[in-house]
Order: sequence, then C-alpha cells, then structure tokens
Amino acid sequence: MKKEIDHNFSHLKFGSNNYIDLMQTKVYNILLVSTFYDAFIFEEDGFFSEEMYREYDQLFFSQIPRITNVPTGKEALEILKERDFDLVITMLRIGEVTSYELAEKIKSIRPDLPVLLLLNNESDIEIINRDVNKMGFVDDVFLWSGDNRIFLAMIKYIEDLQNVEKDTASGLVHVILIVEDSVHYYSRFLPILYKEIMQQSQRLISAELTPLNRRRRMRTRPKVLLVHNYNEALNIIDRFKENLICVISDVKYPKDGVIDAKAGLKLMEKINNDELSVAKLLQSTNIDNAPFAEQVDAVFLYKNSQTLLKDLRKFILKNLGFGDLILRDNAGKEIARAANMLEFESLISKVPVDSILYHGKKNHFSSWLIAHGEIQIAKRIRPIGIESFPEPESLRKYLKMVFEEIRLKKNRGRVIEFDRNNIDPEGQIIRLCDGSLGGKGRGLAFLNSLLNSLDIDAEYSDINIKMPKTFIIGTDEFDDFIRNNNIKEAVLELSSNEISDDSHEFDDVVSLLQNITAEDNQIEEIFLSGELSTTLKRKLKIILNVNDNPIAVRSSGLLEDSQSQPFAGIYST
Repeated sequence: MKKEIDHNFSHLKFGSNNYIDLMQTKVYNILLVSTFYDAFIFEEDGFFSEEMYREYDQLFFSQIPRITNVPTGKEALEILKERDFDLVITMLRIGEVTSYELAEKIKSIRPDLPVLLLLNNESDIEIINRDVNKMGFVDDVFLWSGDNRIFLAMIKYIEDLQNVEKDTASGLVHVILIVEDSVHYYSRFLPILYKEIMQQSQRLISAELTPLNRRRRMRTRPKVLLVHNYNEALNIIDRFKENLICVISDVKYPKDGVIDAKAGLKLMEKINNDELSVAKLLQSTNIDNAPFAEQVDAVFLYKNSQTLLKDLRKFILKNLGFGDLILRDNAGKEIARAANMLEFESLISKVPVDSILYHGKKNHFSSWLIAHGEIQIAKRIRPIGIESFPEPESLRKYLKMVFEEIRLKKNRGRVIEFDRNNIDPEGQIIRLCDGSLGGKGRGLAFLNSLLNSLDIDAEYSDINIKMPKTFIIGTDEFDDFIRNNNIKEAVLELSSNEISDDSHEFDDVVSLLQNITAEDNQIEEIFLSGELSTTLKRKLKIILNVNDNPIAVRSSGLLEDSQSQPFAGIYST
C-alpha cells in the first residue's frame, strides 16, 4: 500500500515523466567562430544579445544561451580542448584553418557536436555550391541578412534535431517538415515559422492553470525539421508519419541525386497516396506551378510575391491551428471562433451540429488541438470518424465528455489558478491571489492531492470521500492590503504615546502589533475600514454569483504549522 501511495502521489505532484523527459537536450553554450568585426556587427546592427534575451525572457525559457566568440579556426580548436560547447557556429572566412577544415577537425574530436556554417553575404552561396564536396562535416548552412532571429532559429533547429526521436516516441510531440534547398529562402522563413510557433506557445501559456502545465506547453510545441532533397524528405515522413502535421515544400530540388523540376509535386502525391492527414504547402519561383499545387490538394505560395511572408504567416495560422479556431457552416461562412481551450469547450455546446460535422470530417478539431498542445484530447478524437456516431448530436456529446474528462484529470489534485470559466467542479483548490497558502490552505491542498492520487472511489465502491470546493487567498493580498490601506501608519497613530520615534525598527505590521497595548476592537476597526484589492473583489463576486451553498471563511496563517511558535485557533469561522 505504501509503495502504491508513493508512486501515485509522486506522479501527481511532479507530473507525468513523459513531460519531464521532453526536450532533454538543450543548447546552452555556443562557440561563435567569426572575426571580431562580424561579431560586433551582429551585436550592434541587430542587437543580438538584446534580441536573444527578449525572446527567451518572453517565452519563459529557463536559461539564455551563452555565446563565446573567437576570431579564428585555430583558436576555436584550442578552446574546444578546454571547454564543452553544445553548438559551433562558424563564418566562412576564419583565417588559415578554413571553415570546412574546422568542421572536419571538430567532428574528429566531438562527432556529436553540431557545426553550422553562417554566411553573411548572399554571393557566398555560390562558393558553398562550388565547394559542396568539402561540406561533408558541416551539418547545415544558413544566411544572415540582418535579422538576428536567425540565431534563435538555428538554436531551435539543432534542439529539434537532437530531441525529435525521443520526444515523438512519447506521442506528445508533432513534426513540421520543411523541404527546401535554397539557403537564402529557408534562412528567411525558418525564423518566421519559429516565431509563430513561439508566439502561439506564449499566448497559450497565459491560459494555462498551473505552472506545471505552462512548462509542459513549451515542451510540447511541434518540432521543425529541415531537409534539402526528396530522399531526405521521404525518410522523415516514413520515420515520423504518425507525428507529422505539416509539409512545407519547394517544387524543384534534388531527387535521387539529380535536380527534379517536379520533386515537390511528387512528394505531395506520395503523401496523398499514403493517405496522410497533413497540411500541405508548395512554394515556387514559377507561378505556373500554382495549378499543379491545386491538383495535389496543396496551398501554393509564389516566392517572388510582395506579400510572401504575410501569406506564409496566414497559412501557418489557418492550416496549422496556431490562430483562432474559426467555426464555419457548410457554406464556409464564419459563425464563431475560439482563441483558447475554454472558449472552444464553451462553443461546442452552442454552435449548430452541422458545423461540428463539417469540421469533424476535415480533422480541423484535432489539428487545432495538436497545435495548441492538447495532444491527449486530439489523440482521443482523431481516430474516431463521424460515421461512428449514428446521431449528429452524439458527436457533440462525445466531444464535451472528452473535454471535461481530460481537463479535470489534468488539474485534479493540484492547486490551480483562478479562471472564471473553471470554478464549478468539486474537489478543486483554486488560488485567488499569489503568496503562501498558510497552514490550513497547505493542509487542504495536501489532502486533496492525496485523495486524488489514491483514487479511493475506484478501490472501495462503498466509500465516498470528497473535498469541498476551496478558494485560497494567498498572503500577497495581505501584504498589499496593509500597504494600500496604510494600516501600519494607522496603528502608529493609534499608539503614538507608546511607540518611540524609532518605529521604523518594526519591519512589518505584525511585529508592530506585538509591541502595543491597544484594544482589540480598535485594531479591528482599522482593519475593517480597509479595502480589498479590486482584482480580489472581482473574483469574489464571480464566485458568489455561481455559488448557492453556505461558504465557510477561515483564516490560514503562516505560523499555524510552526513547531516553536504555533499560532492557530485564534479566529472563528
């Protein structure tokens, strides 16, 4: 029994090992081999460090990569003997040791260390095309055109390559495949694709209810894999067909070692023949390929279009589910949209059943859910065709049941953040304000976790133990209350005859109250005259509007569990 409790409670408290194990390989230390002038240009012209810091800070990444710069290949080899690095980025011109030779020597020392070649002049592409036989030890090539987001894209590209095998095996992560042989072009749109993925993840983070779920969301974003020919693309599709959600492909690139003007079309035909349900995008400098893209059920983008980047972003938002879920009728007219999971769940009950059938046939629901990190729900609904439901309304009921079941399971036993759309289910501990939960709050939260981890109802049918719905005001609200209502000043004024001018020695109002002899009713009057924060009052009104049962209000102090100075049982319910 003890072993079962240990396992279940640990799983509940720290979360599924699947999520903890995602993104195990990260790029933290980067060796940049470039002239000091190039490094200066990266920093000053593109605000490299600021850009990197801002991106990582906004997206809640745990650690910003550290970049070490050396000017020559010779110095790079010396520092590699002394320090460990996760990624080497080398410019083309780095002194006596060429970038190709540097890559070869690095691989002889550290075969697993990625080496990327970064160009800063488009004319250099001709050089690497000419030197293709010397490029065997370079993992890939990118072009810097003044946008320092290329560095973030290169980092994420390497991290995705190193984590994709293990992360997709968990069934929680999906794959976007890019097939493009133009260095200039993929160096432009890869940062855009990553930015859209990151921004979507950031937007969803604020909608998550617990810190654990927020961290999980960042780890379950789709992996982006870049390949440069037909055969590499087939290999990726075969390996990750169960995880693939999108293929973005050029039309003309190598197939079987030679340039094939229709390689992209052939790849899309292969995908269709294999009946893979993925979003498809074909891009070309030849606008005459547009009708062929339509024949293989792919969206077409003209590479020379003035609105190329805007069109690419539109495709990402519309077809990969990174934007709002737009619900339409059979004629394609918009009737509603959902920006997040709670809105989606709410709309399922309201929209016409014909709209649910329309989107269900096209797998729009599961694609949107996958992009939004709701893999568990998507895995439940995607394999089930609408023909499995004899009555259209039964599909609606099934979707609602799956949503509620997984949402409750995801949050059960945990202290979750307040959300006005998620305060009804019993057995939830909901935090209204930040700060400590206090003694009673911690005790109730622990008991709730224990009951959920043991699942006693399933083990003993004649026993039914439930926790009351509980809302906890964290101690930060107390600190704000004291400060915003000038409580300390009011107490000092009340006690002016007994407190010296050295009143600043009392760091907080609690220590001050311990050193005065004022009557309790006087102190009580000062506190009752104060105002709660606007945010807390708004939340309390929402709770009262949906609650018809008696509410017990209890204090939950910081000292209730103190072994040396216990302070409990002071206030009545």
